[in-house]
Amino acid sequence: MTVAMAEVTPGMHHTTAWDDPATRQAWRRTVLFRCAAVLGWLLGFPAWLFSVVMTPRWLLVLWLPLLCVGIWYALISMVAATSLPGIRRVLRVYPWQADIVDVRSKKNGGTQFVLPDPERPEKSVRLGYGALIGTGRHFWVRAVRSGQVTTAWFAGDPRYVGVVAAPGLRNLLWVAQPEAADARMSPRRRGVSPEARARARSAGARVG
Repeated sequence: MTVAMAEVTPGMHHTTAWDDPATRQAWRRTVLFRCAAVLGWLLGFPAWLFSVVMTPRWLLVLWLPLLCVGIWYALISMVAATSLPGIRRVLRVYPWQADIVDVRSKKNGGTQFVLPDPERPEKSVRLGYGALIGTGRHFWVRAVRSGQVTTAWFAGDPRYVGVVAAPGLRNLLWVAQPEAADARMSPRRRGVSPEARARARSAGARVG
């Protein structure tokens, strides 16, 4: 069932998304969930070690692959947790916007968010998520692939960084253009006003 856009109206009447109490509550829920996920995976390692010690050695052919999987998912959980300050920083700068995001499923299994360029609305800007192994069960991959979600709230500048949320302030996700987050790449300067660049810098993006 596709999420109805009628749910999104109340949170739009604020100068920044962070001014909305519901947004702050959604961010706290996100913090609790992601920290619990990291803790859960970390607690799995003592359980794994106990299982290795208490079972015959030949079962290592089973336990070693499980260890590799556990390490990978623990790393994914840690990366998700490290994005929490970035989410808050974006929400403190930009307001929520609705009816501007086209959410699509990509051929590589990820999700693509398509938005208009803030200064040239006739052009579109794309942000992606979920191309890594192990992200296939994440909400923004699973729900988009099934058609459950086809649109999203957005706060940010799609040319740099932003936060997407399912209508109703669910499943906050930090997204960014590679050059806005990777110090090895040249940040975008062309086609962006000084005011927009300053705002993106305040939100934590690399703008040059």
